[in-house]
Formats: sequence, structure tokens, C-alpha cells
Amino acid sequence: MKNLMLPTIVETLNTDVQNVDDKEDQISHIKDLWFTCCICQERINPCNILRHKQHHKAFSLLGYKRGDNPPVLSSLIIQKEQKISGIKASFKYKQRECQKINHSFEILKEKMLSLTPNINRMNMPLEATCQVYKMDINNDIVRSIAVCSEINASWQSEMEDSFAIFNNYGQRKNTCLVGIFDGYHGKSAACTTAVELPILLLDHMSVVDPSYKLTEEEKVFVSSYDTVFREEYKKTEENFTTEKRREAKDGNIEGIHVAHAKAFWRIDRMLQLGRGEGSKSRWSGCTAVTCLLDGRTSDKTEDVHNATQTHKTRLGMIHIANIGNLKAVLCRNGKSYCLTRDHSTRNSQEMQRVLKCGGSISANEDCGLIEGCSKVTRGLGFHGDPKLKTSIIPAPYTISIPVYSTCQFLILASSGLWEVFGECEVVTMVQNLLAAFSTHPPNTKPKDNTNENLQEHNMQEKNNVEVSDYLEDENKRFEILGSVSDCENRTEKSNNANILLTDDVRSEATAYVCQQIIKAAVLAGSQQNITIGLILLPGCVQAKL
Repeated sequence: MKNLMLPTIVETLNTDVQNVDDKEDQISHIKDLWFTCCICQERINPCNILRHKQHHKAFSLLGYKRGDNPPVLSSLIIQKEQKISGIKASFKYKQRECQKINHSFEILKEKMLSLTPNINRMNMPLEATCQVYKMDINNDIVRSIAVCSEINASWQSEMEDSFAIFNNYGQRKNTCLVGIFDGYHGKSAACTTAVELPILLLDHMSVVDPSYKLTEEEKVFVSSYDTVFREEYKKTEENFTTEKRREAKDGNIEGIHVAHAKAFWRIDRMLQLGRGEGSKSRWSGCTAVTCLLDGRTSDKTEDVHNATQTHKTRLGMIHIANIGNLKAVLCRNGKSYCLTRDHSTRNSQEMQRVLKCGGSISANEDCGLIEGCSKVTRGLGFHGDPKLKTSIIPAPYTISIPVYSTCQFLILASSGLWEVFGECEVVTMVQNLLAAFSTHPPNTKPKDNTNENLQEHNMQEKNNVEVSDYLEDENKRFEILGSVSDCENRTEKSNNANILLTDDVRSEATAYVCQQIIKAAVLAGSQQNITIGLILLPGCVQAKL
């Protein structure tokens, strides 16, 4: 696909809207999706998951232990009064805590007194207008890619998410780049980042590995910002990659991590120019997750410290970079592995960093708002408010992991999905949908809407799992904080479904699953824009039956 000249104001990289008129068709397959609650072992439909989690949280706040039988109403009232009395008697009495107890009581009371306890959002009107982009890619590690977006019109008036897919990244075969960008306070930052960040990353990757090549148009684009990135800026940029660089097992992987950090740093500086911003006090921002899939490896076999297996065939590498609360989840051998780090006020380390930088976090909730505006502690943009920008930094978390034949699929998604589902729940749903599609494909398959504005590209490889986390200090320098050598430390078990997809259905299956997951999230009660990307890996595909 030919590269297009970049516009001054970038529009959202979306495909044509696909309207679904039949409400019964929208939820017919969702009704058949079930997974087991990890707390009570009850089988739950996605449409009930949000309320089910609220019930568990309410039981916990009222002091009931896991496994306790649901109380009668009289004992529930006594338990509520005891909890409130204890809070009022404490030295640190907070009215907000009493409100939480009362709210939890009302949730459980409603459940106990309801004559129809199984009421859920299945019977409520569903406004789902999914936008689908799918791409058939046949290389060593990627079989198919699909991205699906939903504005969630019941709660949001504007689509602020954006995405980008690049095949043959850097004019190299067997390499793809996929990115999802979740906008805040407007779509300008997310749209600009979706188009310009991949080019900035490619520019830095070409320094790490000369096999990455920019087109002439991309070179012109990069050189057009020479007045923004002056020599003094470039010297500061070099400081955070050289002064405190940790020892890495593989220098080239470390270079890839540094390239991501520089690209994120530069796009944040470019967003400071304020193109397309209308507000004088608070500009738009975005969080991001990018995935660089590299099927080019110099050494396909590596040692594995395992009692039963000494060697594994490595098919390629996956390089993940995230900033904010988006997630990338890998399914390998039926287990879910979260490959990203949460940069929000839910993370205690991030809260401490924000407070140390002089930022303020509202105390009325466990996960408060920074300067009363945002829960995310790292992001791109958010300029216009200097105090807010001091707390929200453009420092990505990066990780590199090898791809084996046991890797089944990779999920990238915005916060709209993760606010209602956990990683293990999403992986379970994807497994079940793929397995169902491989045996009984639905009569109506997702429509193929291609997007001529998406540009193509490609990228490179390396060896062991490496992680970098870059943080900005008072001197505008970055340092690597630490590493994790094995992503299996961050795993959750999931159903080990046997999924085999043939070449002729994998593209349709990928798009279909993305649509169903988004519809499930809407029915489960998500209140944000939702964007999900699904990448099929070798473990999901059987070339010939």
C-alpha cells in the first residue's frame, strides 16, 4: 500500500461504519458465552459480569468472607450497622466510607429482594455500530489481524480512540506494527499519534538496525521537525539512554527499547505544538499500546531451562510498549499473560511518583484523580495545564518476548474493555469464540471494510525476554528502573481450548471475534469508547486439515 503524505491535522484511522440492524443477531452469540467466576466458581454470562463483580465487592465491604452463604435481610442490616458504627468510632472517620457501606447494602438488598434475579442488559436496547478493519498477513508469526472500534453511543458522543496497522514495517518482510491509542478530552492527540508515532519509531529503529528503511516521504516528514528537535534537545535525549543504562543480555533488544522511549518522548514534544487543539487551558491527550511483531530471527533455536525440554524453536519476537491503562494480553498454551504495566492511580508506585513530583491526587476514592482530571499517570499530550503535565509523563514500559508455536493470539485493547473484563475473562471468551467459529462458522460474517488511509511498514527480532521502564526525573533525563526476565510471573490460568483455524476462515474469524467481544463489553456496562485488536499467532492456525 502506498504511503500518503501526512496531513497537518490527522483524522481518525477508521473504516466505514458497519450498522447492525437486527438486535437479536447482535446478542445471539453473546448469550452462548459463559465463563467461571474465579471467586465463587459460578458460571456467568458476560452481560451479567459487571453486576456480579459489584455483588462480590459489596460482600467484601460489608465484612463477609469468601464462601459465606448469602445472608438473610435481617442479618444483612445488623452487619451494615456494625460496620458503620465501627467506622464512626474510629479516629479517622470518613463519611465516604459510610456511603460505600450503605451503597453495598443496597446492592445486596436489591439482589435478595428481586423476583427476577437474572435480569441483565440482554433485554435492554443495544446501540452497537462497530467499525471493523481486518488484514490477512501470512508471515512466520502473524496469520491475521483485525481491529474493531465502538463509540458506545449510550455514554459517549465522540469517538476518541484511534489505531494503526503497518505491514512490512520499515520495508522489511515478516514484520508488522499494530498500535491502539485511547484519547482523552478530545481526539486530536490520539489521531496525531496514530499516524506520526510509527514514523518516529521507524526513524529510531533505523539507527538500531539499518535494515529498517524510511521512504522518501517519511524522511521529508522527519526532517521537517528539525527546528523542533534542536541539538540541545537531542543531547538531553541522549542522556536518558546513556547515563544510567542497565546491562542487558542482548544489546540490540536494549536498543529497541531505547528506540521506543525516544519515539514516545518525541511525539509528546510534537503534541506540545498544539495542532488541532481548541482549548486554551487543557489540551487533549492519549494513552497508547504498540506491538512490533518481528518474524526475522538470526537464531531460531534457544536454550530453555526446563526439566523436560532443552530447546524450543523460536519463530520471532514481540516488542510491546505501553503508556497509560491500555493492555496487551498474550495467550500461550491456553494461559493469559499480561504484557503491559498499569500507569494509573491504581498503581501504588505510580501514585507515590506523582506525589513526589508535587502532584495532587483526590482522596475521596481509592483510585483518585490527578489534579481532579485524570486517573492515568503516564500519557502523551495533556499539555496546556503545566501542573497536570508535570505528573503525567511520556515514559513507556517496554517488554520483548519470544514467539513459539504455542503462542495462540495477542489482544490489544483500550480501557473501555478492561473496565468491565479481566485479562483471563477476555482470553476465555476469545478462545471459546474462535473454537466455535472453527467448528460452526456463523452464517453472517463480518463485512470486510478496508481503509486506504492506513500505511504499511515492517520491523526486526531478538532473543530473551527483556523489559525496560523509562522515567523522567527533574533534569529531564530518563533512566531504566528495572527489568523482568520472565513474563510468566504475570500469568493467569485460562481454559485451554483447542483452537485450529484454516487459512480460508482465519480473517473472518478474527474480525468476528473482535465484534463479539466489543458487543459483550457494551452489554456488560462499559461506559467508554472501546477498541480491540486481535492478532492470530501460529498456535491458532492449522494450514491444512
